[in-house]
Amino acid sequence: WRRNRVLHLVSGAPVRQRDRFARPSVWEALSRQAGVVAGLADWSRKLDRLRGAVQQRRADADPVGQVGFIDHLTRQLGDIDELAAFVEDLAGALDALDRADTWSARAEAARALLHQLLGAGHRHSHWPDPEQDAFERVEDALTRLGALDELEPQADLAVFVRALAAELDSPRGRSGRFGQGITYAPLSSAAGHDLDAVFIVGCIEGLCPSPRREDAMLHDQHRAFLAALAAAPPGNRTLVAPRGDLRGGRTPLPSRWLLDSASARAGSVVYVSDFAGQPASVVEAVPSHARGVLDAATPVSLAERDQAVLLHAARQGDDLLRTDAIDGITRGLELQQARRSSALTEWDGNLEGQPIPSTADLPISASRLQTWAACGFKFFLAHILGLHDLEDPEQVIDISARDRGSAVHKILERYFAEVIDAGAPEPDQPWDAEQHARLRELVRDVADELEAEGKTGRPLHWRLAREDLFVLLADFLHQDDDYRRTSRSRPVAVELPFGLDGAEPVVLELPDGPALRFRGLADRVDRTDNGHLLVSDYKTGKGTQYGGIDAGDPVQGGGLLQLGLYAEAARNQFGPDSTVEAYYWMVDPRPAFARFGYPWTDERRQRFLDVVTAIVEGIEAGVFPAVPGDWDSFRNTHSSCTYCDFDRVCPRARGEQAVAKVDAPQLRRRDPLIWDGVE
Repeated sequence: WRRNRVLHLVSGAPVRQRDRFARPSVWEALSRQAGVVAGLADWSRKLDRLRGAVQQRRADADPVGQVGFIDHLTRQLGDIDELAAFVEDLAGALDALDRADTWSARAEAARALLHQLLGAGHRHSHWPDPEQDAFERVEDALTRLGALDELEPQADLAVFVRALAAELDSPRGRSGRFGQGITYAPLSSAAGHDLDAVFIVGCIEGLCPSPRREDAMLHDQHRAFLAALAAAPPGNRTLVAPRGDLRGGRTPLPSRWLLDSASARAGSVVYVSDFAGQPASVVEAVPSHARGVLDAATPVSLAERDQAVLLHAARQGDDLLRTDAIDGITRGLELQQARRSSALTEWDGNLEGQPIPSTADLPISASRLQTWAACGFKFFLAHILGLHDLEDPEQVIDISARDRGSAVHKILERYFAEVIDAGAPEPDQPWDAEQHARLRELVRDVADELEAEGKTGRPLHWRLAREDLFVLLADFLHQDDDYRRTSRSRPVAVELPFGLDGAEPVVLELPDGPALRFRGLADRVDRTDNGHLLVSDYKTGKGTQYGGIDAGDPVQGGGLLQLGLYAEAARNQFGPDSTVEAYYWMVDPRPAFARFGYPWTDERRQRFLDVVTAIVEGIEAGVFPAVPGDWDSFRNTHSSCTYCDFDRVCPRARGEQAVAKVDAPQLRRRDPLIWDGVE
């Protein structure tokens, strides 16, 4: 009952769910969203949980302003019910097969399962004839097995499955008539054939002959080799051996039988050491695929004919886009030429003049702008095309850093929300035993939620990670005692919303540009005895990227915009004249729960506005260049691509291409992101 195996069954054939066809893509997305991993109980529990969450979202939606959204949720509920019913029906059919105890009963249960999944024979009139024949073969096999009661009354399920597999384990039919076209087969099947030509490939030691311990087996291989040669007339027998091993990186040795043939053609003994130096009348060496295509007297296919034309044109310096064999690959060649040029083209993320969704249309988040600052091409893939990586719940070994960080945020949000509602303690008042116990309860609650969502990975790994959460957050409360005492502060808000849940967005008026509306949640706001506001953004990790932001670029070239945005949100909430300090607070013992940040001054605010303006103008202009960074030989990728979801889909030569385009005028839009060292 692993998720991937159930979906493999659903997507591998026209499977039916009662009177309708199954919808593999919809069910795959739903089971992934539910976090199903394995086990029938896991399917039931997590689909029920997803159903409840969708019902709650539908109940919370505005029945007037969100009609389309409500309809979408209603359809999703129907899809969840269909998937749950399919799993339940499949489990029932398999249980019936398991409970049957005779050959006839098992055959009947298996036939019922077959009809449940694919429908009865009368539903297959639109199937291709070979598929209809195959369905009938399965039914015939079950009929034959059902007649074995007289021989053996009791039928073990494992024996039944092996017998059915044996019944169905027959060679597939061939395509076309025998004697026409190409026959691809092992050497052992060559005896007795009358062929026009024979090509024996892989004539190297270790393949032909393959290593055998018994001499008799080697003798049989040699006989099959000779029989294959004898199946075609002289002059039409070709032995092929690779010159290199791209996978292993080693030079293969010619087969001893290949050396025998070479010796016969040369008229003298040919050894491994001088095999490659034989004249073309003995050994024809093809240095590469391209050379083979160029030198071929007669192309073996239309594709190789066109390749030869292009190769000749390239060697003569002709414009490839003007050759006769260019049909169908023009855009591909344009892509290659454009990416190698010094210009920033449409193939490199330059979409100037194209319709780009405006950043002023909807409230945006700081993380979205940070993505463009880090890499414009990543922004294009993630936020313009809407692409994202998919993680299979059943492949999760450890809880991800993202989910772990979200859990920490959720626990601290719930804890401090209760504290604020009950009345925040005085700065000198440490958290007592009852409050520590309440935190442990919240850790258990959130941990159970993660486990129910299938985000926790293997049980042993999760048990250790769960204990780490208890210890980490207990230590954080002790650090919070010191923080409140030294700063003389009390928490006044957690997950402070702006642009969400009905709260007003943070609005920034940009010079000569649209007014930007930002949305987000500020993790925590504390107020000191003298009314000073302290804004904290919780982060899990060592925080090496935040060091020095108080003395250098406060926004790190657009990579760290949250502090400025959260400081603005705190001013909007608690008064524009409030003095604010904003910090990244590391919820991690490795940097000793360090805080990195600064007072929110006019100079830092101006730097924030300058960078945000440059980012927005770059997005509005449709400039999305790749910024791969330096090559990291340890991780075998570029420094900016190490943790990027799109590392594998970006051009492999993106580093060289970025260097070639460094002087492109469109890239000047990124110049304001560079810190000049002036406060």
